[in-house]
Amino acid sequence: MSYLAWIDFDPEERRRAQTLIDLFKQPEARDELGLGTIRDGLADILFPGTSTIQTRIRYMLFVPWIYREAQQRKASQAERTIIARDLEFELSEALLRGGEREDVIGRLAGRTLKRLASSVYWAGIYTLGIRTLAGNPATFLSYGQESLKDHDLKLWRTALPKAPENLFKETNFTLTPNEAEFLRDCIAGSAKASLLNELASKQKSFGEDWAWQVHEDSVSDRNRSILLHAQRFSGVMHGASILYNLLLAVRAAERPNAKKHGEASELIERYRRLLEGWREELQHLALHSWDLDDLFQIVGSTSHNLTQSSREFVRSWLTIALQNTKSLETDQDAISLLSRREHSLKRMKARLLHDAPLERWSGESGLARLDFRWKISRRYLGELVDVG
Repeated sequence: MSYLAWIDFDPEERRRAQTLIDLFKQPEARDELGLGTIRDGLADILFPGTSTIQTRIRYMLFVPWIYREAQQRKASQAERTIIARDLEFELSEALLRGGEREDVIGRLAGRTLKRLASSVYWAGIYTLGIRTLAGNPATFLSYGQESLKDHDLKLWRTALPKAPENLFKETNFTLTPNEAEFLRDCIAGSAKASLLNELASKQKSFGEDWAWQVHEDSVSDRNRSILLHAQRFSGVMHGASILYNLLLAVRAAERPNAKKHGEASELIERYRRLLEGWREELQHLALHSWDLDDLFQIVGSTSHNLTQSSREFVRSWLTIALQNTKSLETDQDAISLLSRREHSLKRMKARLLHDAPLERWSGESGLARLDFRWKISRRYLGELVDVG
């Protein structure tokens, strides 16, 4: 599946490919209610070049260094493809020798790894202007040392730092001051209006749990407005995810063959408590003044296709959330809304309607509150400051 992430000629094609990739992530991290379009649209504006499967920012340099090295070899395109793949494995081994134990892509799989670091970061290094030519890895590996002399092609950002001499022998994730400055320049040049750039320019670490908790004078009014949309969307739709899991727990309790039948009563109580806590939190979001049309217009300005059915689902759930008087567990409007939504997305795999997929339910699905890639972005911001 890693090869799908290399499609980047067409933003729409890339979006479809990434959506397909997301379906094959960890089962319980799936987008059960089809919120990914709005989630990813806002995340792309706030934190461009990032993704939830990235680990450390120095991979933004590792990948170009690997491909530059492969391009220097006198070989055919097919041979350079093998060389680049081997270098990715050598990099993982060098990181382990350098003392890194977490976040090393391929740490456990070794040379059986399917999703290479290049596939994880390929789109991001283009978004941030580190890779300056559109195309997939095969395109890049078609240009070797000799052929590049005959083509006026600029494959990488001119100021890309040179790879350390011992890169494939022993290395780590710590940036040098020059590397950190280069990455900040890339962010400033290719993502100037983003929150990522505004915070990176502060050259400090951030410990806030959520991006909307960051209080910096340098954050623009535009990004403050987008952050408010993100906070409200995350808060409101979290309730739909909680109710979805509660309804699954109730169904599991009624079906002896369901995988979580024996634990259903505990799960029901857990989700009831979470739902009650969620309803209390809604009071702090000032939802009556939330302009959904503005939210949809912002997401519509990105490469993500926001369908009419997704708009209607969000509007309908917000209406239910604003009522805040009924018990959602027995609210037929809420139950029907979630059932219709899941069925429209998954058909015969809809757990609220069909027993077979319910039997495979782990007890928690799509429950994590949306953070719009703040966790990985916060790490990157820290790494840009914590240089060697």
